[in-house]
Amino acid sequence: MKEEEIKGVIFDLDGTLVDSYQAIYLSFHHVYTQLNLTPLPFAEVKKVVGRGLSHTFRDLLGEELVSRALLLFRQKYEEVFREHTKLLPDVPEVLAELHRRKISLAVASNKLGKFSRAIFEHFQLQKYFAVIVGDGDVAQNKPDPEMIYFALDKMGLKKEEVIFVGDSVIDIQTAKNAGMKICAIPSGNTSKEDLEKAQPTVLLERLLDLLFYVGKGGEKLSQKTH
Repeated sequence: MKEEEIKGVIFDLDGTLVDSYQAIYLSFHHVYTQLNLTPLPFAEVKKVVGRGLSHTFRDLLGEELVSRALLLFRQKYEEVFREHTKLLPDVPEVLAELHRRKISLAVASNKLGKFSRAIFEHFQLQKYFAVIVGDGDVAQNKPDPEMIYFALDKMGLKKEEVIFVGDSVIDIQTAKNAGMKICAIPSGNTSKEDLEKAQPTVLLERLLDLLFYVGKGGEKLSQKTH
């Protein structure tokens, strides 16, 4: 059976398109300082984020401190995220080329939706996206597929016509839960080996390689499916 042509790409955000770990670390440091707790080191902060802040703070601090921690984090993040977030290599070029190829683009992130959208406004890249969906925009965060379904609806495409691109095992699980293809890229805090173990459809070396599969390589993507 002929594979559906790829007409859309849904991206994860942190570790896939941007590096905002410094902004996240500074915000965590603020939370812990304000709560009179010993701040987590940078490496530990990188490890614990990924499933959404409510989930993270519930695990780290307990249910009773979640609301306070979220408030403190968001106040600090609002102050620092523009200065301490950077685009990962080739992002503007890849987005521009996919847009030129008339590929519909979206973002599904466990970062708060408000901040996810503000990051692209800051870099003046929001024009490329049909929708940017994040924590708080739907009831369930990744790896639940609700964000993916929300994005697909806004894009007006079927899951067979879209691929998900992410840097984590959670992203791979999300795509599988949604029943769609996943291109994983070791550009975040998950090793290439751990990504391989989770069996993505394709493991990219770098974001630029995505252009090999989208717009000209549906058959190639099919051949690499696990």
